[in-house]
Amino acid sequence: MGNFIEIFFMVLLSAVKYLFAVLPLLAGSSRAWYWDMLIVSSGGTIGVLVFTYLGAIISKYLSQYHFFKFKHGRLKKLIHIKNSYGLIGIAFLSPVLISIPVGCIISASFEHDKHKIMRWQLMSVFFWSILLFGLKGIFNIDISKTL
Repeated sequence: MGNFIEIFFMVLLSAVKYLFAVLPLLAGSSRAWYWDMLIVSSGGTIGVLVFTYLGAIISKYLSQYHFFKFKHGRLKKLIHIKNSYGLIGIAFLSPVLISIPVGCIISASFEHDKHKIMRWQLMSVFFWSILLFGLKGIFNIDISKTL
């Protein structure tokens, strides 16, 4: 029962803050690397599906207040990424640097095709999952012993 609860919380955590779920699983999981990859990928997928549709609603609400025109430093960097690299850049950075909810909200603010947003966000989640856990599986890296 404890293992089920741990997996449930890792799925929920990876839906909101992907990297916060990946790091403990890379460092101290006793499961095979592909099960951990499946856990964070499924959580990221749930997060993308929920926050793409929720992000469209939130971005409509925030557009009333000109939220994306503020001059804050961090927000300014996200706007620069959006203007330079578009949907693909936001999707690529969403799981590891910003977060899946923030990435989906920003994407929904300038792209109205939800299927396009979901496609790129899901590809990004799968890319990072395969990269991080694939490297662990191929090279048999144990981060907890390394640190």
